[in-house]
Amino acid sequence: MTDLERLATSVLTQWHAEGGADGGPIAVSALLDRVLPYRQARRLLGIDISEDYEALLLRLLAEEEGLVTVVPLDASEMARATLASKLPDLDVLQLLRSAELTITAATVARLEGVLQMPPTRSSEPEQEPAPEAAPVADEPIEPVDDLDIIPLPVSRVVADAIRVALETPRPEAAAEPPPEFLTKVAFIPPAMSCWSCTEALPEGRSAKFCPFCGADQRQPACSACGGAIERHWKHCPDCGIALGR
Repeated sequence: MTDLERLATSVLTQWHAEGGADGGPIAVSALLDRVLPYRQARRLLGIDISEDYEALLLRLLAEEEGLVTVVPLDASEMARATLASKLPDLDVLQLLRSAELTITAATVARLEGVLQMPPTRSSEPEQEPAPEAAPVADEPIEPVDDLDIIPLPVSRVVADAIRVALETPRPEAAAEPPPEFLTKVAFIPPAMSCWSCTEALPEGRSAKFCPFCGADQRQPACSACGGAIERHWKHCPDCGIALGR
């Protein structure tokens, strides 16, 4: 059976299911919208895309293989001219909605033995979808302040053990010595290092000068009043004289 014969068989099956007699006439608009729309043709004929469906209908309207007759004659001629072009405009099918096709008596007699069961008829009544259950609001959870009020079934022995564990104070952890990486480098107090180059001064003796840079390590004094001063001061706090470097 050719593709057009399968199409004609599907059209005839659906036409009879709609209450139509013999092979028509069938309006092209009724064929497109009700008798064999694309959604049914793709299941019956295994068509993947709507363009294949439209091309098959144009071939049928062009009276290819002599399966149908079309009125007016201009409709079949327009279908043949469209299919003969290099890039067929399948939208022409919408311009032919007012045309009518009739499956010939010879075709009906030949296809009656292979008519399909109409997929649009069903003996079982359609069942209404079950109503959706109303959403249940989440109940607020009240805080539990006392172990006597426990949301789960817990024995009194377990509850007492939990209370004792919570009330028993934890022993404080003994202080541990600092890690080795914090004590590996010895700290040198400022008095034991040179104020100029920060090198360590000799231990066990009073160093007046740094053995590395020669800086005077003695406490500086104001040249005017003899008061103790710091090396970074610019004026003596006792007499106010400007200090040299």
